[in-house]
Amino acid sequence: MGTGVSPSHSIVTQIAAAEGIDPTELRPPLHAVVDPAALDRLVDSCEPGASDDRVRIEFEYCGYTVRVSGTGDVDVIGASQLGGSSPDSAEESHGD
Repeated sequence: MGTGVSPSHSIVTQIAAAEGIDPTELRPPLHAVVDPAALDRLVDSCEPGASDDRVRIEFEYCGYTVRVSGTGDVDVIGASQLGGSSPDSAEESHGD
């Protein structure tokens, strides 16, 4: 999380931007799907400099697949991008 932006904040801003809405307009709110504070604490507790493959959280939110690594990197992948694409080429956005 080198930029100081929490994974939970990155998730809502990326999805809201993809949807063209304000993050506060996302339904359901992120906390109805995953505990944002717990997610951020888990990533914060990861050993600095450790490989991001040691911790990986993946869940569905607002029609997107969200992947968070132990380094705090957030990938938001749209449903239309999952069919027939490799995970590396399907990244809609790669954040903090």
